[in-house]
Amino acid sequence: MIKIDRLLGVYSSPDRDPRIHSVTISLVVKTEDNLLMGDRQEVSKVKAFAVEDLPLGALSHDHDQQLQDFLRGETIIA
Repeated sequence: MIKIDRLLGVYSSPDRDPRIHSVTISLVVKTEDNLLMGDRQEVSKVKAFAVEDLPLGALSHDHDQQLQDFLRGETIIA
């Protein structure tokens, strides 16, 4: 089962990715199934973390910010 819970944010700052101006729409999704990779060209590994084990500071682009926004329960348009 997969259920979209809410919009986390729309991230569109021109400097969030030094290669291109990209837009990310992040959703909070609840699932009871296993994590599976659908796009093996973009994603090389999928792993689940407990909140206290999140690798903050070691993520690409603005993913640290997105996780912190989620943990604060915020919805961001940036």
